[in-house]
Amino acid sequence: MGTWGTGVFDNDDALNLLDTLRGEDEALRRKALEVIFRAAGERPEDLSWVLGPGEVVAAAAIVAAGLESGEAIVAEIGELGYEPAAILIPGSDPALADAALAALLIAAKRDGAWHQGWADAGKARQARRTTDQLASVFYRYQHRHDQELPLEY
Repeated sequence: MGTWGTGVFDNDDALNLLDTLRGEDEALRRKALEVIFRAAGERPEDLSWVLGPGEVVAAAAIVAAGLESGEAIVAEIGELGYEPAAILIPGSDPALADAALAALLIAAKRDGAWHQGWADAGKARQARRTTDQLASVFYRYQHRHDQELPLEY
C-alpha cells in the first residue's frame, strides 16, 4: 500500500475504495461498506493481509461523513476531486454507524494495524490524532442528544 500522509484518504487503499464506491448505486455502496466492517470484525488478525487498515479507516470516514458532525470529511472528499453525493450514504443509519465505529476501533486500537509502520513518532502521533478525530464524529453521533457534548469536528 502506498501511503503519503496520516489522513484518512492519504493512502492507495482509501483512494481505491473511493474509486470503487463512486461507480455504484447507494445500495451497493452500503453493501461494500458493510462487507469491510464485517471482515474487520470477524477477522481482525487479517488486517494488513486481506483487508488494509487504510481501507477500514476510509470506510469508517465515509460513514462518518454522512453524520451531523462529518462536514469536514465531506469537504475532504470534495477536495480530492470526488463528488461526495456519489460516494456517501445519505442520512444517518445507527446500525451502519455502529459497525463503522467498531471496525475503526479494531483497525486503530492502541496496537492496531493502522498504527503500525509509521516512520517516526511524529507521524505516529498524527495518525492517532486522525483516527481519534474520526472516532469523535461517531461518539458525537451516539451522544447527539447529550447537551454537554459539542457537535464540532
